[in-house]
Amino acid sequence: DYTYLTGRTPLPQLYTLGYHQSRWGYETSAEIRAVADKYRALKIPIDTIHLDIDYMDGYRVFTWNEKDFGRPGEVIADLKKKGFKIVTIIDPGVKLDPGYDMYDEGMEQGYFAKTPEGDTYVNAVWPGDAVYPDFGNPKVRQWWGEKQKYLVDLGVRGVWNDMNEPASFRGELPEDVVFTDEDRPCDHGQMHNVYGHLMAKATYEGLKKQDGRRPFVITRACYAGSQKYTTVWTGDNQSLWSHLQMAVPQLCNLGLSGMAFAGTDVGGFGADATEDLVLRWLEFAVFTPLLRNHSARGTRRQEVYRFSHVEKFADVIGVRYQILPYIYSEYMKAALRNTMMFNPLSFLYGEDAMAGQVEDQLFIGENVMVAPVCEQNVTGRVVYFPERMKQLIFKNGIVEEGEVYEKGFSYVEMPMGTVHVFLREGYLFPVAKGGKCVEDVDFEDLTLYSFGEEIKPYEYYLDDGETKDFALESHIRMLSC
Repeated sequence: DYTYLTGRTPLPQLYTLGYHQSRWGYETSAEIRAVADKYRALKIPIDTIHLDIDYMDGYRVFTWNEKDFGRPGEVIADLKKKGFKIVTIIDPGVKLDPGYDMYDEGMEQGYFAKTPEGDTYVNAVWPGDAVYPDFGNPKVRQWWGEKQKYLVDLGVRGVWNDMNEPASFRGELPEDVVFTDEDRPCDHGQMHNVYGHLMAKATYEGLKKQDGRRPFVITRACYAGSQKYTTVWTGDNQSLWSHLQMAVPQLCNLGLSGMAFAGTDVGGFGADATEDLVLRWLEFAVFTPLLRNHSARGTRRQEVYRFSHVEKFADVIGVRYQILPYIYSEYMKAALRNTMMFNPLSFLYGEDAMAGQVEDQLFIGENVMVAPVCEQNVTGRVVYFPERMKQLIFKNGIVEEGEVYEKGFSYVEMPMGTVHVFLREGYLFPVAKGGKCVEDVDFEDLTLYSFGEEIKPYEYYLDDGETKDFALESHIRMLSC
């Protein structure tokens, strides 16, 4: 009912469910190529690399830094041949720079927020003095959407909207800064909470028109209904075990708020991550729709090949590609049926008072439960089983069938570098062989795991993962064993 009022979740391109590597920042095209080549050389599965603000010319939006990144789009085209997709950041702040087309066009058309006296409002973000597009104005959204063509023509496959609260370096925007609410003037006090939402709408509609594929938009700031246009992540977290612990209820709450496509900055954005923290974080994150490792300038590098036990990281990320048929199927069914992919235990066991108290476990769809280890220096955890379930252990590229647990609490060993799921009795769980990227995964060659005497058929959704041909009735098949 809530999403009927506010909007349904967007449908993803299949590649977006692969592993994403990001960093603030990759400062040259040579650095990006080195990261891509290292992942491929070590056979660590990956699909996407994100470019933070350094790829732009002086942080001017919709420009390219040719000095450090070479000819516009060249590195994107080269990495495409190796199976990589590129997502680029875009901020709302437009550099105050006469002669720069975005600034000149916006000033000529009156597209930027104004002071109460009628002057263009100026604050500062990454490019220095900057002005703010008035996204409440439909003409501004159309203009911004048309600018996505610049990125599409470069070969960019997704757009990451950041700093869109909107952020400002010289104090927050005063509440009396003048914006537009569709067809009437309003102030920043009224516009603030929907500013990022409207930027995401402009980006989504622009990509939909300019690219033709299912738009992939990420936003930092959002509002009720933003799920119509964008993916979200939980913001600039820290490399702390407590922030990993927060991730499970955060993502459940985002799902309850209609935002199914969500994730966290794996390993934490700020501070120095330890190897153990990043690995444990990944063991959970392989189940989240957005699987992105991102970290801040000045912190320890988190590309997983920089840690000592590279083989464990490769195995854990590889699990994502093994379970991708299930992840994609469950996401698409949830999106097209207006249900949830991340289910709190209380949603499936409403009469179980204990299930309603559990906040560090969740169901992916309805077939499997995950209970991540989110504490330092432990080798397992206590798990609550709301019914009889069987443990499946992903390790070294294979799946081991573990114990069957009865209803109640049990301690489960979960050594670092392994991924565990708990399968409901009578349900199916499809697993693929994996691959180096999404395009390498065989979605037809599946192993079906189950236990119990009566096994329910599994509704398996599969489409081309890219176009608008996604009708549920055309792409469901029944799997049984």
